[in-house]
Amino acid sequence: MIVPKDYSNASAGTSKIALSILPAKAEHKKGTVFFNPGGPGVRGKPYVLEKGEVLQKVIGDEYDIVGFDPRGVGETVPSVQCFRHSMPYSDFKYNTILERGYEYSSNMSSRELTETILAQQFEADALYKTQFNLCAERMGDELKYMGTTTVARDVAFMAETLDGDDALINLYGGSYGTVLGQYIVNMFPDRVGRIVLDGVVDTVRWTSTPPYKWVRQWLSSTDDTYTHFVSECFNAGPQGCPLAGESDKIPSNVKDRIEAFINGLYRRPLAVPLANRPGLLTAGRARNYLIITLLKPFGWHDASHAINEAIHGNGTRILNFLNDWKLYNDLERPAVSCSDAPPFIPPSAEDVVNEYLDVYHNVSNFVFSVLTTEPDSGCQFWPVKPIERFVGPWNHTLRNPILLVSNTADPVTPITSGHSVVDLLGNSSRLLVVDSPGHCSLSLESLCMVHHVQAYFANGTLPEENAVCNDALKPFPAIGKPLSSQELSDEDRALLSQLRGLGEQWEIARAGLDHRKYDDYFWWD
Repeated sequence: MIVPKDYSNASAGTSKIALSILPAKAEHKKGTVFFNPGGPGVRGKPYVLEKGEVLQKVIGDEYDIVGFDPRGVGETVPSVQCFRHSMPYSDFKYNTILERGYEYSSNMSSRELTETILAQQFEADALYKTQFNLCAERMGDELKYMGTTTVARDVAFMAETLDGDDALINLYGGSYGTVLGQYIVNMFPDRVGRIVLDGVVDTVRWTSTPPYKWVRQWLSSTDDTYTHFVSECFNAGPQGCPLAGESDKIPSNVKDRIEAFINGLYRRPLAVPLANRPGLLTAGRARNYLIITLLKPFGWHDASHAINEAIHGNGTRILNFLNDWKLYNDLERPAVSCSDAPPFIPPSAEDVVNEYLDVYHNVSNFVFSVLTTEPDSGCQFWPVKPIERFVGPWNHTLRNPILLVSNTADPVTPITSGHSVVDLLGNSSRLLVVDSPGHCSLSLESLCMVHHVQAYFANGTLPEENAVCNDALKPFPAIGKPLSSQELSDEDRALLSQLRGLGEQWEIARAGLDHRKYDDYFWWD
């Protein structure tokens, strides 16, 4: 779809938004629901092409479902292609801190840890400068049009084009898609239709805090997720989770086994000659794999086997996954996140490290892993300012209330964000809590959650205040048996079967993985 490049300056020309549309199946269509799976910088078009039929079961047959590639992403024109004339971005990052992660041992003294991380931060800063200056040289003024403010205007424009003037805007957004959703509802409060935000991000913090400080709040539930992982593994026992030992007495025995292995990699990396890109499994890469694992409980069973194999000397499965896991093909993410960030005094490497170390000691020791999987910490070097930056207010009264969904133990979008947003929006929103680990509610199937979403899209019905869904499936086979046919209606049994893998495909789409290789990567009973 052709859209204005700059909504306040027609002379700037146009952009072309790539999209896919799954038409409504019902005779009387209610409208169009736009879908954004997160990022920023993740494509929506291929997700709807792959899983639109199942997504429509959740949203409803009365709606067209539209997946789109936001500004700068995928097939949308222009796209962020800072490395198109030199090398793939993955080659630029390979074997640097931006790919392998920060290398350290949790057994280090405070002084040794500080010195080790600071040396690596100098490397990270140099890489940020290099890639961002290259991007400005290659992309020029095009980078000014990539921020979320402009994407929100694109969605409003597409809604009018597809459904008529002043059409209500409907959206299902996950993770960063909840940032986009909060922009939309506060920029266009009178056009809010049905909007579900799943895996809620605190957009006030997103737009008012320097990006290198975002992780402090993001990681507030990460250790809870990790506790779920080791506890579920312990409860499953060695038959269900090979990381559990026959003699284990408490769940922390599993955690200690993993930590000892990763600490050992710091001093002695593991040679992985049979990987699809032979190399080393380092402590940094292992920690990256672990936090990626926490995002997707549907993959915990398989990940436990991969980690156990690495402990016993074979890191092939882990390194293969990391080599294939290309969340971003270029600098799509900073083109958005750095455009959304407020002006701030550029921190020194020492300032950044002091912030990270405080998070490490007081919030979560996953801080040095999330910096490579959620790469926003170099925005002090981003050389371009956006044409427009919406900064609120974030508490508008909306034409229709929106539905927020948060997991109790989401490793990167904590439930505290859901509470913050519902506190701001008051009666214009309702929070549904899913008592489950993982990133976004589709990370483990919950029929309770799906039924609430279906009712909301059907007629605007919101869950009761303080509603909690506690029926999410379990991730390990010993305790993860799907509900029996006697416990489910035929309709729910069919829905559960269709949902199985929807969250998996969401993560495959977010990570840029080849679905043909990874459709069978995750365990399902």
